Amino acid sequence: MPARRRRLCFLPAPARRRPTAAAGFSTDPSGRCPLHAALARRGVPAAASLALYSRIRAAALPTPYTFSLLLASLAAASSSRSPTLSAGRCDRLVAAGLAHAQALKYGALAHPVVTNCLLKLYCALGLLPDAHRVFDTSAADARDVVSWNTMVSGYGKSGDLEAAREMFVRMPERSLVSWSAMVDACVHAGEFRDALKLFDQMTAAGFMPDAVVLVSVLKACAHLGAVERGRWVHRFLETEGFGGRPGNVMLETALVDMYCKCGCMEEAWWVFDRVKSQDVVLWNAMIGGLAMNGHGERALELFRRMREKGFVPNESTFVVVLCACTHTGRVDEGKEIFRSMRDHGIEPQREHFGCLADLLGRSGLVEEAEAVLLDMPMEPHASQWGVLMSSCLIHNNVAVGARVGKQLIELEPDDGGRYVVLFNLYAVNGLWEDAKAVRHIMEERGAKKETGLSFIEWNGLVHEFRSGDTRHPQTRLIYALLEEMESRLQLIGYVKDTSQVLMDIDDEEDKRSALSYHSERLALAFGILNIPYDMPIRIVKNLRVCRDCHAHAKFVSKLYQREIIVRDRHRFHLFRDGVCSCNDFW
Repeated sequence: MPARRRRLCFLPAPARRRPTAAAGFSTDPSGRCPLHAALARRGVPAAASLALYSRIRAAALPTPYTFSLLLASLAAASSSRSPTLSAGRCDRLVAAGLAHAQALKYGALAHPVVTNCLLKLYCALGLLPDAHRVFDTSAADARDVVSWNTMVSGYGKSGDLEAAREMFVRMPERSLVSWSAMVDACVHAGEFRDALKLFDQMTAAGFMPDAVVLVSVLKACAHLGAVERGRWVHRFLETEGFGGRPGNVMLETALVDMYCKCGCMEEAWWVFDRVKSQDVVLWNAMIGGLAMNGHGERALELFRRMREKGFVPNESTFVVVLCACTHTGRVDEGKEIFRSMRDHGIEPQREHFGCLADLLGRSGLVEEAEAVLLDMPMEPHASQWGVLMSSCLIHNNVAVGARVGKQLIELEPDDGGRYVVLFNLYAVNGLWEDAKAVRHIMEERGAKKETGLSFIEWNGLVHEFRSGDTRHPQTRLIYALLEEMESRLQLIGYVKDTSQVLMDIDDEEDKRSALSYHSERLALAFGILNIPYDMPIRIVKNLRVCRDCHAHAKFVSKLYQREIIVRDRHRFHLFRDGVCSCNDFW
């Protein structure tokens, strides 16, 4: 492309004569110009926005309104990840720098609306240091509550919770958006309990929740299994008349997802059936919820219904549908669904290959699952190898497990859990020299295993437990009940399985003791002590439930005649009368 056209794509030559209003351009500072209207459209490539700005500047001096439209258009292009062109491909970072320079040249950054649009642009591009520099160097009267909110939201979405919190604390005044951005920042960082505490502080400060903050609250409730808090949100929506307004499908989807992740499938169905403006995201949430809760056949039936109603499945749809096949062991159907993805114009991604490998591995086809990962067109991530390693443990396949375990350690050398799993696989099969070598490498690298946490909600509070925990006010009662449980369970045939408690514990008695105080058992004892007999005990664990704790929960459900619902990293387990809904397939 000639040099002159390359420059025109960004900015015109300053000496170019400006057309008059009679030539068809409005010099009205309110911006009622066809070019301004074009610039205001979202989804325009960055190069096109800059070219439009160049034509506007050729017609009249750009106003703050012009710059606010330009920066907002560039931010929208960045958020949508659409390709942008200039001489073949326009670099969005270059476009942002040029727009910033022009706004500075014409003094537009003295206006809060322009400063805020620039902050939003840099945040959309992930350039938080540049956004912070703009924020700090702006005059006080060029910043308002929107400026602060944009920075809190930008840091929150980037995962920098501490920076978001520091901005939030410094704010001279707060709006509902400020609180919403901070709650969302906590959710993005995985600090779900902090998100609920902030929400309580927000309502105590007199702010009425809106749909945006309630979506974040429902996400926090879903992750913590805090169903009572989620039900409060549902009642609030109905009381405040949200139910009578045109549906907010994002909020309704969050409600369905929350009920599914808390194991309340009847309530999830109730909400799902009453959503008027359904979309594919809502269907995905319901299908995924059914799969996670052990209703694989109903999930697959809902997938068929979804297509019959004309909804086009997307990439996420196939992830949840393949998970449904995995949890029900439907290998042939899963393979067929995987093959059908291309019929819907969807190219399988890592997640889909990982689901297929998980389906094959859990069904005992471990070598075939390994072949799927080795033959996929992109490099597998640790999460894909991890599901295969779980299958190797389930089926005690040392040959494949050794290869996969070493691959995982190479990919995530700081994750102690990867070493522990391989160590246990070797130790169970009597390969002690290999096991000791794994332990030595782990100690040399200082790798640490992720702490197992279990959560249980009661009386509006979420109680957290970790293995061997003594922080809870009811610790003495909890440990006394666990000892009583052990004695009674042994009388009906419970025998501890210590095969997976090997790393750093050589004495068999110590292994049995370590199992006795796993986080989910402490949470279960708390639930039996506090939750009425006619209510289910709901526990959420951040890791996979170990084999022995799974057997323990089955025996407890039979002995104490309690319904126990445990959601671990992979799925739901509903224990009732000595049987688990997963049929020991998890």
